[in-house]
Amino acid sequence: MITRKRTVCLMMICLLVLVTSYADAKEKRLNSQAVDDIYAAIRHAGPKYETMSRNVTFTNEGMNLIGTLTVPISNMKMQVVLYLNGFAGDRNELIFNGGQEYIWQRLSRFLAEQGIASLRIDFRGSGESDGDFTMASFSTQISDALAALEFIRHSLRSEVDWKSIGILGFSQGGLVGSYATARDGNVDSLLLWSPVSHPPMVYEGLFTKAGMKQGLALAEGGTITLGIYFNDVYIDWDVSMGKRFFEEIFQYAPVAELCKTYTGPLMALCGSQDPVIWPQPHQSDTYMRHHDGFEKLVMLEADHAFNWWDGAEPEKFHDAIYWSAAWFIHTLR
Repeated sequence: MITRKRTVCLMMICLLVLVTSYADAKEKRLNSQAVDDIYAAIRHAGPKYETMSRNVTFTNEGMNLIGTLTVPISNMKMQVVLYLNGFAGDRNELIFNGGQEYIWQRLSRFLAEQGIASLRIDFRGSGESDGDFTMASFSTQISDALAALEFIRHSLRSEVDWKSIGILGFSQGGLVGSYATARDGNVDSLLLWSPVSHPPMVYEGLFTKAGMKQGLALAEGGTITLGIYFNDVYIDWDVSMGKRFFEEIFQYAPVAELCKTYTGPLMALCGSQDPVIWPQPHQSDTYMRHHDGFEKLVMLEADHAFNWWDGAEPEKFHDAIYWSAAWFIHTLR
């Protein structure tokens, strides 16, 4: 009996040593300077791969959802990133002034040129997917994101490395991506662009306190159209939403949800002049302060969307793309 106990004890010690050694080796592989070096190398580098894109369709909760898969042309299956857009956006929003390319199309193309495949999707009620935006809420978008991850693993496994998946979430997509990462349990790397960290603060700023009260007072199934504000200034944009959206603003805490389980690589990219998620970098750093694992915070001298709202080939938006490519090259293997 003593011998058996000693044997079991020795086996447990050996296992602990192996696990610790693996964790130490992984931590040594993942280091901030390496991300900086990759960023510096690719910032002015040319494409490594030609790319190709195609539209895909998958279903979730009875809704047909549309996405665009962009991959490097290669004999190898490459790591893949799921892109999740921000509030009331879609996978093909905005074309640069004088250009022929949507902003997120450009992100996808550059990632593929550097060897990273991507799938960008339209949530239900957005873009070309079924439904209208009044049915959208945090919970529906999280469900759609989880369905997209399953679609990658089961339907795209012949085209991408489905065992190495990252998520890139912009703004509200950062909240959605945080929940999807935590609930999926098998996402390998997470990158948040200007992420929502404190929903009540963010959406009161967008809708005003009066608008929030009207949204919460809606009858079940009711909808309301509200103007959007930046720094208390109406920006000539109206959006129609349902009661569920307003209720969930107070029910979801992305930092707590993500950081209670996720210890994988986490990067936050923010703009110092962000009028939506402010003040920065304090809002994005909330994720860093509660996350236990390899992480990096980068702040650019830019607004919420890294100046692509300016329209004309914004340098800071490209800079955000370079940092994103560097992050995924380093953390997805």
